[in-house]
Amino acid sequence: MASSGPIKLMSLPSPLLLVLALMLISLAIAQRPTETITEFYLQDLASGSNATVQPITGIRNRPLSFTSFGTIFALDDPITVTPDKSSTEIGRAQGIMVASSLSGSNVHVSLSFAFSNGSSLEVQGTSRQFERYKELAVVSGTGTFRYARGYATLESIYYDNRTSYSIIRCTTRIILS
Repeated sequence: MASSGPIKLMSLPSPLLLVLALMLISLAIAQRPTETITEFYLQDLASGSNATVQPITGIRNRPLSFTSFGTIFALDDPITVTPDKSSTEIGRAQGIMVASSLSGSNVHVSLSFAFSNGSSLEVQGTSRQFERYKELAVVSGTGTFRYARGYATLESIYYDNRTSYSIIRCTTRIILS
């Protein structure tokens, strides 16, 4: 009667063992995740009748500002291909920000990069307002970016204090499972 125990690799003929090893190596290489890097721009306007960032609420008797603890903002920034305001719009950055540090130095961000093709990237974390580069976690995605994970860096490359208009370069580095 044949043994029903596990097959011992050493009992396999050498050519079969070689083929099995090559198949396992091929499978491991094929499943290696690849990094995808994207770069786009957020057109952010925090004042005027066409503002894309608006304070929603805050702590009573305190100003509604990015540095005032407890202030909650909604945003809906156009996402463009280049820094130029009239560049092709490829989606919207939609979400909320909360001034989450007593010192006013940080905001907590929960943001969807909703692209025109129906795909999205979900980003969240602490944005350190007074640092040149802000890094946030990419926690998921939909469509083309389903199961995405990684990080996004945001850099303000232009700011007009008079109009509260800024251009923010966003670079994402993601792994798709």
